[in-house]
Amino acid sequence: MADAARSLLDATGYGTSPASLLAAPALLGAPVKVFALPERDIPMYAAEGGLHLAVTGSLSVDEASVSVPVALELDVGAHELTLFSSEPRVRTEGDLHGARVATPLPNLVRRHLATATIAARRVVPLDPVEHAVVLGIADAVAAVVDCRTDLSGPMRAMRRLGTVRTGHLVVVEGRAPRDDVTRLVRTQVLARLRAAGTASATALLQYDCPSGLVEQTTGLVDPGRPPEVHPLTSGWSTVRLSVERDRTEGIVERLLDLGCREVITFVPRDHRVGHRTHGEGGRGSGAESLPSPRGLPPEVAEAAPGRPAVRPDRAWTRSPSAARGR
Repeated sequence: MADAARSLLDATGYGTSPASLLAAPALLGAPVKVFALPERDIPMYAAEGGLHLAVTGSLSVDEASVSVPVALELDVGAHELTLFSSEPRVRTEGDLHGARVATPLPNLVRRHLATATIAARRVVPLDPVEHAVVLGIADAVAAVVDCRTDLSGPMRAMRRLGTVRTGHLVVVEGRAPRDDVTRLVRTQVLARLRAAGTASATALLQYDCPSGLVEQTTGLVDPGRPPEVHPLTSGWSTVRLSVERDRTEGIVERLLDLGCREVITFVPRDHRVGHRTHGEGGRGSGAESLPSPRGLPPEVAEAAPGRPAVRPDRAWTRSPSAARGR
């Protein structure tokens, strides 16, 4: 979650990396001060008026004993609170009757167990929890993990019993601005977070592959919409699909290993905030701005209805790995 928050702030220009300087906003008024705080303390700081805005995990907000308004629900920083155990007698979630469960989010776990009518002996507040079962502190743990990556360390040897709740990054509100300048800056910060938190969640991927590999390559991802497949000559096809941004490089490497060519990633641009609108520059965003499949005669590509020809000013980025695979 911390990595996702840093990437989000870098994309908006409020981070500390060189990439953040490229997106630095032209703010009016006072500068924005960004603090890194412990995840569990952020809702408390916001509720007590120490912050104007805070980026944190939705599970931390749900866990907190204070109420803070959520200003934005973002599409980045996916994570989940999941039950694990390596005890031989604990094979399913139902085996947690009379068990000890260690977790950094005890309130959420207690509510989940109560809803599932599981009477655990004790829910132990503990962070980190990776070694709790091995040390005999608990019979199971409820840990926050990235559901899209492999487990690491002692968690690899544990059985997944079930998911307590899934979460993502959110922006919560704290102290209300008392002057017009701060109010304006806050509005600009929210606008950029909204744009970066929605447009940076997914990328569009296009590649050429042998037609016999279309099903295998499209099975590498679970796209939000069906993939587009355009047959080419000589038994090849061009495929377009959407993919989670943080998985793009890994999938590109896999496509190149399978023999795919012309792998291109396209990052959708959010035109609601911080960019020109559709009518101001002629550039669109999304699938309609993808180029025509390669391998077709130029006059066919240009004449195809609803299919724009390739333009040099499109916001395309060729993967650094693509040159190696071509």
